Amino acid sequence: MLPKLADELKFSAIFRHPMTSGIEMKLTIVNLGLPEFFDRKSDIIYGLFHALSSLGHTVSVSHNSLETKTLNILIGSDIISGDTEATLTLQKNRCDYVIYEVENYNGTTVNYRDNFNLENYKIILRNAKSIITPYKYNLKALRATCNDTTPVHYSKWGFHESMIRQNIDRSGAFKHNALFFGLIKGTRVNKFNALKERYGKGVQFIDQTLPFTIRDYFMSDCQFGLSLSYGNTDDFVNPFRIMSMVANGMPVLADHKIDEDNYLDLCIKYDFSELLNVIESQNICLASLKEKCRSLNLADNLRGIL
Repeated sequence: MLPKLADELKFSAIFRHPMTSGIEMKLTIVNLGLPEFFDRKSDIIYGLFHALSSLGHTVSVSHNSLETKTLNILIGSDIISGDTEATLTLQKNRCDYVIYEVENYNGTTVNYRDNFNLENYKIILRNAKSIITPYKYNLKALRATCNDTTPVHYSKWGFHESMIRQNIDRSGAFKHNALFFGLIKGTRVNKFNALKERYGKGVQFIDQTLPFTIRDYFMSDCQFGLSLSYGNTDDFVNPFRIMSMVANGMPVLADHKIDEDNYLDLCIKYDFSELLNVIESQNICLASLKEKCRSLNLADNLRGIL
């Protein structure tokens, strides 16, 4: 819950941007929530920024600040739904917005949260110009909730040249076997303990308590990336973590069971018990990995939706 989120929301009113298909548009990618959420979602924010810019749109980025003179692309609509005043303020100011939904929505709650404000979330969804999600899992619940009032689009996440970070250098000898970054939750807790017991500092973990930018250092020094399932509520695979590693030449080992979007095509898949044993001995063709990565073009996947 974000206290007084309505007070944080800023609006700049000149005119409402028309939703005209197939033309260059003025877009604002708006991250909603606490400041640290911006860092955690920066792969998404900047991926969208560069992909949409490459399609010819004029794109800006903001945090908790919406524009009525552009089409706003909201990331974090589930956060604002927890604040009724903020939800009403969003509708009162009549901003045109698209929702880019990256969270798990099953029709009753987001990310299996207890006491989720579903009614506010429905208001936000139904007043959007459209909804985009990179997960097929979300489509059924989003379309049922919107009931034809808001178009819902699937756009698979993909690669953009901007995802290659110049300060990641993987040309030298690796100091560590593997790297995981993300929340240590659910069954990941036991996996974390098993990996630490087996490999010690040979496997590095970056969670929410560490500076986000430290990732680049460890992506240079760790041989493999890890994409680990967190259990029964893991209904799809996070492509943002995978793409950030693969785009920078870091092969990824994964143990997910469900992957309707085929994001695991970029990974080497194992049961966790197998993954635990292959970290030191795995060999991967980087040329094939690079080719697969570039075949998923993020800009092409977004083309024509806005």
